[in-house]
Amino acid sequence: MKLVDRYIVRQLAGPFLFFLFVFGGIIWLNQALRIVDVVVENGQPGMVFVELSIYLLPRVLESVFPVAAFAASLFLTNRLYAESEYAVMMAAGLSPLVFARPFIIFGAINFILVLTLANYITPISNNAFQQRQHEIRQEYILQLVKVGEFITPQKGVTFYFGALRDDGLLEDILIREVKDPTKQMVHTAPTGRLIDNKNDTKLVLINGTFQQYDQNTRRLNVIKFDSFSYDLTQFSKNIGPRKLRANATTTPNLPWSIAHAEGADKFKAIEAQSRLVKSLFSLFMPLLGAAILFSGSFSRAGFYYRIVFAVVLLLGLNTMRGATQSFVAKSPSLSFLLYSPVAISLAIIVLLIFITVKGWDGTTLMRGWQKKQVST
Repeated sequence: MKLVDRYIVRQLAGPFLFFLFVFGGIIWLNQALRIVDVVVENGQPGMVFVELSIYLLPRVLESVFPVAAFAASLFLTNRLYAESEYAVMMAAGLSPLVFARPFIIFGAINFILVLTLANYITPISNNAFQQRQHEIRQEYILQLVKVGEFITPQKGVTFYFGALRDDGLLEDILIREVKDPTKQMVHTAPTGRLIDNKNDTKLVLINGTFQQYDQNTRRLNVIKFDSFSYDLTQFSKNIGPRKLRANATTTPNLPWSIAHAEGADKFKAIEAQSRLVKSLFSLFMPLLGAAILFSGSFSRAGFYYRIVFAVVLLLGLNTMRGATQSFVAKSPSLSFLLYSPVAISLAIIVLLIFITVKGWDGTTLMRGWQKKQVST
């Protein structure tokens, strides 16, 4: 790598990390807030939230890499123009094609990183995230034992636990059952303990009482006991086995051909090829951002309109990338359309570099068109 290439790549690294942190932080925060509900509803500790949030990071980085690279190239190119560094480099004999090389190198680095994330790291992380969520939903005991709260795991049954000691002993236990509207049953005990076996979970009440009130006869029966075993497996959630999703499967384990895939395999094949599209998108984004500002004459007023155009173009290409996935799912024979955003990006880059090399701007093109009209 030449000196100029190393200089520009190093200058790109700083803004890229900044935009990666800002954009990634916004998306990560938005997704992490959804995890809070899962953690709170299932009575999980704070470390579970931290664990699930870490599993989200590869997915967030994979989505933000192309946008951060595009924003960094816009920022650096604008700065090179503003500080006359670009003019000095051109005066030193560097052609626009040579100047585009460091942006291609930076794009290649992004391509390798996103390719690794999309095909291996993110699916593994998604698999761990989904498996952990599945385990949390099955931990129904943690949903029952909430100190100082009245918990109703199902209609007609209410639990209350006053305290939980460090040795696992529960205090001030109350269980109220109203399975029949005319009868109420209440279990109370000063202490108790959970006994958890593989397929059998019980709550053992110690030195408690069992009270049953019959509304029809208006009789209250009270029975004292030394110990009473209350079955908790009746409150377990029948979630069933977890199915491995396409986004939690590494690419070598996914089908590739979309046109010949059927049923669920079609969506898996779309997922596999979409990962390649996202990686190629990251390859061209730095050069596209730079080419938009390079094409055209220098403006003392800045490049406000070009930057706005670049942002709109990026949003349009990203929207197209998502829309083509939905379209290909309905028309698998047109699977090549998945690569249309990448092809359009490459075509725009080639056109802008061609204009930059020829030294054309909008005025020159208009004059050329008018001369052609006059000559004809």
